[in-house]
Amino acid sequence: MKNFIQKVMVIAVVASSLCSLAFAAKDFQVENQPQVIEKAAQLELKGVLKQKDNGYLYIDVSNDFIAKTLPLIEAPGKIAPPRHYACKKGIGAHISVMYENEQITNEIWEIKELGQEFTFTVKELRTVKLNNHNKVRKLWLIAISSPELEKLRESYGLSSLLKDRDFHITIGTQVPGKPTIKCNESSLKTNKEEQKAA
Repeated sequence: MKNFIQKVMVIAVVASSLCSLAFAAKDFQVENQPQVIEKAAQLELKGVLKQKDNGYLYIDVSNDFIAKTLPLIEAPGKIAPPRHYACKKGIGAHISVMYENEQITNEIWEIKELGQEFTFTVKELRTVKLNNHNKVRKLWLIAISSPELEKLRESYGLSSLLKDRDFHITIGTQVPGKPTIKCNESSLKTNKEEQKAA
């Protein structure tokens, strides 16, 4: 009887874990728009590892990931390109690799791979809804896969994925009506909610 109770407890714990994993995986929605993914897959699937002055580490990819895929999205309302693409001083289309807080916490003071090229493959088109101070935004992302980037993070003692989410390229924000993009110093700073999705 004791063994039976132990087995039931183990099954309950495993089932609970699977439910929480399934819930965690539902923070995005896969969008069935093959024309977007087909176009993205035709672009140059590589980029160069760069670092901002504040330590933020990213892969600089072709701006075509935004310029050529964003117009193909079929969705109500308007989809505005990201500020980091629309502003002159922005970093353009990119893949987030490592946040500055991760580097400080783990005492990673120098990235020796800066300037190196990394490759990736396109997975799917996704949307993520972010709620920040009662403001909801819907981001459109191209999820990508890159074993090279996973190994890079692991080589610095970090988890293979950033915040346990797939690497991605943010291509736009869906808004009702006509969007306005203001380019100023505050818009160039990284938004914490965008980092959570990134």
